[in-house]
Amino acid sequence: MRLTENIVTAVSSVMGNKMRTFLTILGIIIGISSVIMITSVGNGIQTGLNREFEKLNSNMIGIYLKNWDTDVQLSDFLTVDDVELVKNHGNIEYAAPTSSASATVDLRNRSEFYCIITGTTADYRNQGGLEIVSGRFIDDADNRSRANSAVIDEWLAKNIFGYTDVVGKTFTADFSGVERELKVVGVLKSEEENAVVSTYGQGTIFMPFETINGYADYDYADYIYAGVKDTDKMDETVEELTRLLSIAHDNTDMYGIESYMSQVEIINNVLTGFTLFIGFVAAISLLVGGIGVMNIMLVTVTERTREIGIRKSLGATDGNIRVQFMIEAVILSLMGGIIGVILGYIEGVGAGMVVSSLAEMDFSARLSIPTVAATVIITAAIGIIFGVYPAGKAAKLDPIDALRYE
Repeated sequence: MRLTENIVTAVSSVMGNKMRTFLTILGIIIGISSVIMITSVGNGIQTGLNREFEKLNSNMIGIYLKNWDTDVQLSDFLTVDDVELVKNHGNIEYAAPTSSASATVDLRNRSEFYCIITGTTADYRNQGGLEIVSGRFIDDADNRSRANSAVIDEWLAKNIFGYTDVVGKTFTADFSGVERELKVVGVLKSEEENAVVSTYGQGTIFMPFETINGYADYDYADYIYAGVKDTDKMDETVEELTRLLSIAHDNTDMYGIESYMSQVEIINNVLTGFTLFIGFVAAISLLVGGIGVMNIMLVTVTERTREIGIRKSLGATDGNIRVQFMIEAVILSLMGGIIGVILGYIEGVGAGMVVSSLAEMDFSARLSIPTVAATVIITAAIGIIFGVYPAGKAAKLDPIDALRYE
Protein backbone atom coordinates (compact mmCIF):
# COMPACT_ATOMS: atom_id res chain seq x y z
CA MET A 1 0.00 0.00 0.00
CA ARG A 2 1.44 3.33 -1.03
CA LEU A 3 2.14 6.10 1.47
CA THR A 4 -0.42 8.46 -0.09
CA GLU A 5 -3.10 5.79 0.21
CA ASN A 6 -2.13 5.23 3.84
CA ILE A 7 -2.43 8.94 4.56
CA VAL A 8 -5.82 9.24 2.80
CA THR A 9 -7.13 6.22 4.68
CA ALA A 10 -5.79 7.56 7.97
CA VAL A 11 -7.39 10.98 7.45
CA SER A 12 -10.68 9.32 6.55
CA SER A 13 -10.55 7.20 9.69
CA VAL A 14 -9.64 10.14 11.92
CA MET A 15 -12.39 12.37 10.52
CA GLY A 16 -14.96 9.59 10.70
CA ASN A 17 -15.69 10.43 14.34
CA LYS A 18 -15.04 14.16 14.77
CA MET A 19 -16.10 14.45 18.43
CA ARG A 20 -13.94 11.56 19.54
CA THR A 21 -11.01 12.95 17.55
CA PHE A 22 -11.42 16.38 19.15
CA LEU A 23 -11.57 14.95 22.68
CA THR A 24 -8.51 12.82 21.91
CA ILE A 25 -6.36 15.74 20.76
CA LEU A 26 -7.66 18.19 23.40
CA GLY A 27 -4.79 17.39 25.78
CA ILE A 28 -2.24 18.06 23.03
CA ILE A 29 -4.00 21.31 22.09
CA ILE A 30 -3.91 22.53 25.69
CA GLY A 31 -0.26 21.55 26.15
CA ILE A 32 0.99 23.04 22.88
CA SER A 33 -1.06 26.25 23.21
CA SER A 34 0.27 26.77 26.75
CA VAL A 35 3.87 26.32 25.64
CA ILE A 36 3.43 28.65 22.65
CA MET A 37 1.68 31.31 24.76
CA ILE A 38 4.33 31.25 27.48
CA THR A 39 7.30 31.32 25.10
CA SER A 40 5.80 34.04 22.89
CA VAL A 41 4.99 36.27 25.87
CA GLY A 42 8.43 35.57 27.36
CA ASN A 43 10.13 36.52 24.09
CA GLY A 44 7.99 39.67 23.92
CA ILE A 45 8.96 40.70 27.45
CA GLN A 46 12.66 40.16 26.68
CA THR A 47 12.40 42.24 23.50
CA GLY A 48 10.56 45.01 25.33
CA LEU A 49 13.11 45.11 28.16
CA ASN A 50 16.00 45.14 25.70
CA ARG A 51 14.37 48.05 23.90
CA GLU A 52 14.08 49.97 27.18
CA PHE A 53 17.73 49.29 28.06
CA GLU A 54 18.82 50.46 24.61
CA LYS A 55 17.44 53.90 25.51
CA LEU A 56 20.01 54.00 28.31
CA ASN A 57 22.87 53.02 25.98
CA SER A 58 24.11 49.46 26.30
CA ASN A 59 27.73 50.69 26.19
CA MET A 60 27.52 52.47 29.54
CA ILE A 61 29.39 51.30 32.64
CA GLY A 62 29.09 52.40 36.26
CA ILE A 63 32.13 52.58 38.54
CA TYR A 64 31.69 52.58 42.32
CA LEU A 65 33.47 51.90 45.61
CA LYS A 66 32.18 48.45 46.59
CA ASN A 67 33.84 47.54 49.90
CA TRP A 68 31.88 49.78 52.25
CA ASP A 69 31.74 47.03 54.86
CA THR A 70 35.52 47.02 55.30
CA ASP A 71 38.01 49.61 56.58
CA VAL A 72 37.58 52.16 53.79
CA GLN A 73 40.01 55.07 53.82
CA LEU A 74 39.28 58.54 52.46
CA SER A 75 42.03 57.89 49.93
CA ASP A 76 39.91 55.06 48.48
CA PHE A 77 37.01 57.33 47.49
CA LEU A 78 36.45 58.12 43.82
CA THR A 79 37.47 61.67 42.86
CA VAL A 80 37.43 64.07 39.92
CA ASP A 81 40.97 62.89 39.15
CA ASP A 82 39.54 59.41 38.66
CA VAL A 83 37.08 60.83 36.16
CA GLU A 84 40.00 62.16 34.13
CA LEU A 85 41.82 58.83 34.48
CA VAL A 86 38.79 57.00 33.08
CA LYS A 87 38.36 59.55 30.27
CA ASN A 88 41.95 59.08 29.18
CA HIS A 89 41.47 55.38 28.55
CA GLY A 90 41.58 54.65 24.81
CA ASN A 91 38.25 52.80 24.76
CA ILE A 92 36.28 55.36 26.78
CA GLU A 93 34.08 57.88 24.98
CA TYR A 94 32.97 59.99 27.95
CA ALA A 95 32.91 59.91 31.75
CA ALA A 96 30.73 61.76 34.25
CA PRO A 97 30.79 61.71 38.07
CA THR A 98 27.63 61.78 40.17
CA SER A 99 26.93 62.69 43.76
CA SER A 100 23.62 62.61 45.58
CA ALA A 101 21.71 64.95 47.86
CA SER A 102 18.15 65.40 49.00
CA ALA A 103 15.94 68.42 49.55
CA THR A 104 12.31 69.39 50.01
CA VAL A 105 10.49 71.89 47.83
CA ASP A 106 7.14 73.62 48.32
CA LEU A 107 4.50 72.72 45.73
CA ARG A 108 1.61 74.87 44.55
CA ASN A 109 -0.83 72.90 46.68
CA ARG A 110 1.18 74.04 49.73
CA SER A 111 2.56 70.57 50.41
CA GLU A 112 6.23 69.68 50.66
CA PHE A 113 7.83 67.26 48.19
CA TYR A 114 10.95 65.23 48.91
CA CYS A 115 13.38 65.30 45.95
CA ILE A 116 16.45 63.25 45.14
CA ILE A 117 19.07 65.53 43.60
CA THR A 118 21.85 64.22 41.35
CA GLY A 119 24.98 66.30 40.99
CA THR A 120 26.80 65.67 37.72
CA THR A 121 28.55 67.19 34.70
CA ALA A 122 27.70 67.84 31.06
CA ASP A 123 29.01 64.41 29.99
CA TYR A 124 26.22 62.70 31.91
CA ARG A 125 23.80 63.51 29.12
CA ASN A 126 25.85 61.37 26.67
CA GLN A 127 24.40 58.22 28.18
CA GLY A 128 21.13 58.98 26.41
CA GLY A 129 17.55 58.86 27.60
CA LEU A 130 17.44 62.48 28.80
CA GLU A 131 15.12 64.47 26.60
CA ILE A 132 15.32 68.23 27.12
CA VAL A 133 11.96 69.92 26.54
CA SER A 134 13.27 73.45 26.99
CA GLY A 135 16.51 75.10 28.05
CA ARG A 136 19.67 73.03 28.44
CA PHE A 137 21.40 70.47 30.64
CA ILE A 138 24.12 71.14 33.23
CA ASP A 139 27.29 72.41 31.50
CA ASP A 140 30.96 72.94 32.37
CA ALA A 141 30.41 76.62 33.21
CA ASP A 142 27.86 75.65 35.88
CA ASN A 143 30.44 73.38 37.50
CA ARG A 144 33.30 75.87 37.30
CA SER A 145 31.25 78.59 38.99
CA ARG A 146 29.44 76.21 41.34
CA ALA A 147 26.19 77.77 40.15
CA ASN A 148 22.84 77.01 41.77
CA SER A 149 21.57 75.78 38.41
CA ALA A 150 18.89 73.09 38.29
CA VAL A 151 17.39 70.89 35.60
CA ILE A 152 13.96 69.66 36.65
CA ASP A 153 11.37 67.44 35.01
CA GLU A 154 8.00 68.54 33.64
CA TRP A 155 6.08 66.99 36.52
CA LEU A 156 7.99 69.03 39.11
CA ALA A 157 7.73 72.20 37.00
CA LYS A 158 3.94 71.87 36.80
CA ASN A 159 3.61 71.20 40.52
CA ILE A 160 5.85 74.10 41.56
CA PHE A 161 4.94 76.77 39.00
CA GLY A 162 1.75 75.49 37.37
CA TYR A 163 3.30 75.26 33.90
CA THR A 164 6.40 73.81 32.21
CA ASP A 165 7.92 76.85 30.44
CA VAL A 166 9.95 77.78 33.51
CA VAL A 167 13.53 78.24 32.21
CA GLY A 168 15.01 81.21 34.08
CA LYS A 169 12.59 80.90 36.99
CA THR A 170 13.79 80.29 40.55
CA PHE A 171 12.46 78.17 43.40
CA THR A 172 13.55 77.43 46.94
CA ALA A 173 14.84 74.04 48.05
CA ASP A 174 15.45 73.13 51.68
CA PHE A 175 18.70 71.14 52.12
CA SER A 176 18.44 69.78 55.69
CA GLY A 177 17.39 73.12 57.12
CA VAL A 178 19.45 75.29 54.74
CA GLU A 179 17.28 77.02 52.12
CA ARG A 180 18.86 77.68 48.74
CA GLU A 181 17.50 79.53 45.74
CA LEU A 182 17.82 77.35 42.60
CA LYS A 183 17.57 78.67 39.05
CA VAL A 184 15.95 76.46 36.41
CA VAL A 185 18.17 76.17 33.33
CA GLY A 186 16.41 73.23 31.70
CA VAL A 187 13.26 71.11 31.78
CA LEU A 188 13.26 67.36 31.10
CA LYS A 189 10.51 65.27 29.61
CA SER A 190 9.02 63.28 32.47
CA GLU A 191 6.77 60.85 30.60
CA GLU A 192 7.44 57.11 30.37
CA GLU A 193 9.30 57.48 27.06
CA ASN A 194 12.10 59.24 28.93
CA ALA A 195 13.95 56.21 30.30
CA VAL A 196 16.37 57.97 32.66
CA VAL A 197 13.77 60.23 34.28
CA SER A 198 11.41 57.25 34.63
CA THR A 199 14.24 55.40 36.40
CA TYR A 200 14.81 58.24 38.85
CA GLY A 201 11.10 58.92 39.33
CA GLN A 202 8.97 62.06 39.32
CA GLY A 203 10.50 65.11 40.91
CA THR A 204 13.97 64.53 39.51
CA ILE A 205 16.50 67.37 39.85
CA PHE A 206 19.96 67.51 38.27
CA MET A 207 22.50 70.06 39.51
CA PRO A 208 26.23 70.75 38.97
CA PHE A 209 28.48 68.15 40.59
CA GLU A 210 30.73 70.81 42.15
CA THR A 211 27.73 72.69 43.57
CA ILE A 212 26.33 69.64 45.38
CA ASN A 213 29.77 68.74 46.72
CA GLY A 214 30.26 72.35 47.80
CA TYR A 215 27.03 72.22 49.82
CA ALA A 216 28.34 69.16 51.72
CA ASP A 217 32.01 70.22 51.74
CA TYR A 218 32.65 66.88 50.03
CA ASP A 219 35.12 66.23 47.19
CA TYR A 220 34.20 62.71 46.18
CA ALA A 221 31.96 60.96 43.66
CA ASP A 222 29.41 58.27 44.47
CA TYR A 223 29.58 56.88 40.93
CA ILE A 224 31.40 57.47 37.69
CA TYR A 225 29.38 56.72 34.58
CA ALA A 226 31.32 56.16 31.36
CA GLY A 227 30.63 55.17 27.76
CA VAL A 228 32.67 52.43 26.10
CA LYS A 229 33.55 52.95 22.43
CA ASP A 230 33.99 49.30 21.42
CA THR A 231 31.64 47.02 23.37
CA ASP A 232 33.46 43.95 22.01
CA LYS A 233 36.32 44.99 24.31
CA MET A 234 34.01 45.57 27.28
CA ASP A 235 35.51 42.91 29.57
CA GLU A 236 39.06 43.96 28.73
CA THR A 237 38.24 47.62 29.39
CA VAL A 238 36.60 46.82 32.74
CA GLU A 239 39.67 44.85 33.86
CA GLU A 240 42.06 47.63 32.79
CA LEU A 241 40.05 50.38 34.54
CA THR A 242 39.85 48.33 37.73
CA ARG A 243 43.62 47.87 37.67
CA LEU A 244 44.31 51.56 36.93
CA LEU A 245 42.04 52.74 39.76
CA SER A 246 43.68 50.32 42.21
CA ILE A 247 47.11 51.62 41.21
CA ALA A 248 46.01 55.26 41.52
CA HIS A 249 44.62 54.71 45.03
CA ASP A 250 47.19 52.12 46.11
CA ASN A 251 44.58 49.56 47.15
CA THR A 252 43.27 46.18 46.01
CA ASP A 253 39.80 44.99 44.99
CA MET A 254 38.00 48.14 46.15
CA TYR A 255 36.11 49.10 43.01
CA GLY A 256 33.20 47.53 41.21
CA ILE A 257 32.38 48.18 37.57
CA GLU A 258 29.01 47.16 36.18
CA SER A 259 27.91 47.43 32.58
CA TYR A 260 24.36 47.85 31.41
CA MET A 261 25.11 45.10 28.90
CA SER A 262 25.90 42.62 31.68
CA GLN A 263 22.70 43.59 33.49
CA VAL A 264 20.70 43.00 30.30
CA GLU A 265 22.35 39.60 29.90
CA ILE A 266 21.54 38.65 33.49
CA ILE A 267 17.90 39.69 33.10
CA ASN A 268 17.64 37.87 29.76
CA ASN A 269 19.13 34.71 31.28
CA VAL A 270 16.70 34.84 34.20
CA LEU A 271 13.72 35.41 31.88
CA THR A 272 14.86 32.63 29.54
CA GLY A 273 15.26 30.19 32.44
CA PHE A 274 11.89 31.16 33.92
CA THR A 275 10.18 30.85 30.53
CA LEU A 276 11.74 27.43 29.91
CA PHE A 277 10.71 26.22 33.36
CA ILE A 278 7.10 27.38 33.01
CA GLY A 279 7.05 25.99 29.47
CA PHE A 280 8.30 22.64 30.77
CA VAL A 281 5.57 22.56 33.41
CA ALA A 282 2.96 23.36 30.76
CA ALA A 283 4.42 20.70 28.47
CA ILE A 284 3.61 18.02 31.06
CA SER A 285 0.05 18.14 29.73
CA LEU A 286 1.49 16.80 26.45
CA LEU A 287 2.12 13.55 28.28
CA VAL A 288 -1.58 13.41 29.12
CA GLY A 289 -2.38 14.15 25.48
CA GLY A 290 -0.04 11.39 24.32
CA ILE A 291 -1.70 8.89 26.65
CA GLY A 292 -5.04 9.96 25.17
CA VAL A 293 -3.74 9.24 21.67
CA MET A 294 -2.54 5.79 22.74
CA ASN A 295 -5.86 5.05 24.42
CA ILE A 296 -7.97 5.96 21.40
CA MET A 297 -5.67 4.05 19.06
CA LEU A 298 -6.10 0.91 21.19
CA VAL A 299 -9.84 1.39 20.98
CA THR A 300 -9.52 1.85 17.22
CA VAL A 301 -7.55 -1.40 16.87
CA THR A 302 -10.27 -3.23 18.74
CA GLU A 303 -13.03 -1.65 16.65
CA ARG A 304 -11.25 -2.42 13.38
CA THR A 305 -10.09 -5.95 14.16
CA ARG A 306 -12.24 -7.47 11.39
CA GLU A 307 -10.97 -4.83 8.91
CA ILE A 308 -7.39 -5.75 9.81
CA GLY A 309 -8.15 -9.42 9.19
CA ILE A 310 -9.60 -8.63 5.76
CA ARG A 311 -6.56 -6.55 4.78
CA LYS A 312 -4.17 -9.27 5.90
CA SER A 313 -6.13 -11.93 3.98
CA LEU A 314 -5.80 -9.75 0.87
CA GLY A 315 -2.01 -9.61 1.24
CA ALA A 316 -1.29 -6.74 3.62
CA THR A 317 1.86 -7.35 5.62
CA ASP A 318 2.48 -6.67 9.30
CA GLY A 319 4.53 -3.66 8.19
CA ASN A 320 1.61 -2.28 6.15
CA ILE A 321 -0.74 -2.52 9.12
CA ARG A 322 1.85 -1.02 11.50
CA VAL A 323 2.50 1.95 9.19
CA GLN A 324 -1.25 2.51 8.74
CA PHE A 325 -1.90 2.90 12.45
CA MET A 326 1.31 4.86 13.06
CA ILE A 327 0.23 7.40 10.43
CA GLU A 328 -3.17 7.76 12.11
CA ALA A 329 -1.50 8.43 15.47
CA VAL A 330 0.85 11.01 13.92
CA ILE A 331 -2.05 12.76 12.15
CA LEU A 332 -3.99 12.97 15.42
CA SER A 333 -0.97 14.52 17.16
CA LEU A 334 -0.19 16.94 14.33
CA MET A 335 -3.80 18.14 14.23
CA GLY A 336 -3.58 18.90 17.94
CA GLY A 337 -0.19 20.57 17.45
CA ILE A 338 -1.34 22.84 14.61
CA ILE A 339 -4.49 23.90 16.44
CA GLY A 340 -2.43 24.39 19.61
CA VAL A 341 0.10 26.66 17.84
CA ILE A 342 -2.65 28.86 16.38
CA LEU A 343 -4.58 29.02 19.65
CA GLY A 344 -1.38 29.58 21.66
CA TYR A 345 -0.35 32.53 19.50
CA ILE A 346 -3.80 34.11 19.83
CA GLU A 347 -3.62 33.61 23.61
CA GLY A 348 -0.07 35.01 23.60
CA VAL A 349 -1.17 38.17 21.80
CA GLY A 350 -3.99 38.66 24.29
CA ALA A 351 -1.77 37.94 27.31
CA GLY A 352 0.90 40.25 25.88
CA MET A 353 -1.60 43.09 25.62
CA VAL A 354 -2.71 42.57 29.21
CA VAL A 355 0.85 42.38 30.58
CA SER A 356 1.89 45.36 28.45
CA SER A 357 -0.98 47.41 29.85
CA LEU A 358 -0.27 46.43 33.46
CA ALA A 359 3.50 46.95 33.13
CA GLU A 360 3.03 50.16 31.09
CA MET A 361 5.64 48.88 28.64
CA ASP A 362 5.34 48.74 24.87
CA PHE A 363 5.85 45.13 23.81
CA SER A 364 3.93 42.36 22.08
CA ALA A 365 4.07 38.57 21.93
CA ARG A 366 6.75 37.27 19.57
CA LEU A 367 6.27 33.83 18.00
CA SER A 368 9.61 32.10 17.56
CA ILE A 369 10.04 30.08 14.35
CA PRO A 370 12.41 27.60 16.07
CA THR A 371 9.75 27.10 18.77
CA VAL A 372 7.09 26.36 16.14
CA ALA A 373 9.45 23.96 14.35
CA ALA A 374 10.27 22.23 17.64
CA THR A 375 6.54 22.01 18.39
CA VAL A 376 5.83 20.28 15.08
CA ILE A 377 8.65 17.80 15.71
CA ILE A 378 7.49 17.15 19.28
CA THR A 379 3.87 16.54 18.26
CA ALA A 380 4.97 14.18 15.49
CA ALA A 381 7.19 12.39 18.01
CA ILE A 382 4.22 12.08 20.38
CA GLY A 383 2.24 10.39 17.63
CA ILE A 384 5.10 7.99 16.88
CA ILE A 385 5.95 7.19 20.51
CA PHE A 386 2.40 6.67 21.69
CA GLY A 387 1.34 5.01 18.47
CA VAL A 388 4.02 2.31 18.52
CA TYR A 389 2.23 -0.02 20.92
CA PRO A 390 -1.26 0.16 19.33
CA ALA A 391 0.26 -0.19 15.85
CA GLY A 392 2.32 -3.17 16.96
CA LYS A 393 -0.73 -4.78 18.53
CA ALA A 394 -2.68 -4.33 15.30
CA ALA A 395 0.16 -5.77 13.20
CA LYS A 396 0.38 -8.90 15.37
CA LEU A 397 -3.29 -9.85 15.00
CA ASP A 398 -3.82 -13.30 13.45
CA PRO A 399 -5.86 -12.83 10.24
CA ILE A 400 -8.08 -15.86 10.91
CA ASP A 401 -8.86 -14.77 14.47
CA ALA A 402 -9.42 -11.21 13.20
CA LEU A 403 -11.94 -12.39 10.57
CA ARG A 404 -13.84 -14.33 13.23
CA TYR A 405 -13.99 -11.24 15.50
CA GLU A 406 -17.51 -9.88 15.99
